[in-house]
Amino acid sequence: MFLARKNFFSSYIGSIIRREDQAIQATLQLDPASLNSLYIYEAKLAFFLRIAQRQDGAERLLENGILDVLSDCAFLDLKPSIRNDCGLVNYADAFIPARAERYHQLLMPALDLMLVLVTRIGRDNLTLWMKAARFVSQHYAVLEAILKEAALPSTPLSIALLTETKAITALVFYISRQRSVLDREAALAGSGYVGISSLNMPMLALMPKLCANGTWVNRLLATNDVERAQSQVPASPFDDEAKDSVASALGERPVKDIQHTVFGQQASELVDSIVHNVISYAQTITEQIGSGSTPDETRAFRPAFSWSIEHSRESDYTPSLATLVAFVRRSASQIERGRNARKEKLRLSKNASEMAVADLRKLIDTSPYVELSDDLSTPQMRALASVLLAQQAQRIGRSVTMLVTAVEQSLVLLWRHLSYFINASADDDSAGNMYGLGNGYGGSNAANRLLSSVSQLSPQERDMLKTDASITLPPILAALSEIKLTADEFSNASTHSRFMQMLIRRIKDLVLRDASISS
Repeated sequence: MFLARKNFFSSYIGSIIRREDQAIQATLQLDPASLNSLYIYEAKLAFFLRIAQRQDGAERLLENGILDVLSDCAFLDLKPSIRNDCGLVNYADAFIPARAERYHQLLMPALDLMLVLVTRIGRDNLTLWMKAARFVSQHYAVLEAILKEAALPSTPLSIALLTETKAITALVFYISRQRSVLDREAALAGSGYVGISSLNMPMLALMPKLCANGTWVNRLLATNDVERAQSQVPASPFDDEAKDSVASALGERPVKDIQHTVFGQQASELVDSIVHNVISYAQTITEQIGSGSTPDETRAFRPAFSWSIEHSRESDYTPSLATLVAFVRRSASQIERGRNARKEKLRLSKNASEMAVADLRKLIDTSPYVELSDDLSTPQMRALASVLLAQQAQRIGRSVTMLVTAVEQSLVLLWRHLSYFINASADDDSAGNMYGLGNGYGGSNAANRLLSSVSQLSPQERDMLKTDASITLPPILAALSEIKLTADEFSNASTHSRFMQMLIRRIKDLVLRDASISS
């Protein structure tokens, strides 16, 4: 590449630290003199992001120290406090964005570039993963704070916060798959080092807050004029669940359910991605390669959740199997609703010529993605309506696909945990520690308490788990068994169906077998 041959890469990348770090820090002041440094930084990172889309471009960026530079950027550690940033200045009509928004403009390009690099270069580049782990360690306080804010019930959920959380959970998941990184952190346990392993609890704490129930919707907050406008626009004028939102858009009644607006739809898609990342992470940390040297050695199971499967017995401190059960229960109905909604969108899209003119106008007027004049002809409205409905069906299809994958991973986690807890003897300490990181895991007493609570069950607790599972799981598994995926919905529908049915059978065999034995 021309830039690499002329050595422009190293000087261009290094300038972020050498010449611009202090100026960028100044843009996070309450009343900055100029935001030029922020915009220059955004332009540079956008350029790097474009280069990183190609394999050779990503490798050149890595060779010229982009990850070292991002790790050493002091301005990424200057996240403004939510309390300190609220109520000081009203930025609603101001030219200068709020400090939280300015920080978001600094953080997200760095996270986006990190994600492109770790996915583009590949899993076999040890240098990449060590440098990515260093980025997490250097900015650990910020990453932890964002994850905790997303899980804190008293913190409003903005699109910016959910976007940051999605990127962080994806980055942690990718890095946690690298055994070399975990081995290095295990060697540093007890030295005060913080990294991927130390983010375990903040990662898992997101599950009961975002995937077990829908109460996160009550925390949604539109933070700018665009989001406030989108919170008044229904996501779809033909969904039964969105009738109140459609009526409000037509001036008939106020919006009551923000989840069925465009703003709520964006937030729901982000939450789905976060949940998918966290479940994938949980599945990764439950299996760690043994300490032997043979390449085909088996994986030792490490539980990630406590044993309670009923919310009445769930602890507020540790994520439990009750969270997985609640997620699978809700997901079963969401998958069916999503499949039906997708079918209806496709039907309407193919039959737009039969739609009444009033319905065509309603669809176009409530669409957040187009702004058209009122003098469209009927054929033009029908053509546009067909495209809009097809786009809605495509978005629903992507969401359902992600949900099905998350349910499959949840069933794997549920089956592995149930098998472990039910079959392990009461005095079996084969789990040792949960993540293969030793008792000095992160140097945290709280983490050590979690290890103890997860890996040890008394005979009474084991009997209680068997009884709860035999009562709670059969109706949920029966509902999942009724889901019949078709080829027009999923590229590998038969594979997904067989895999899910196999997991359902194994969980049933485990739960019903032990229930019959104990009875």
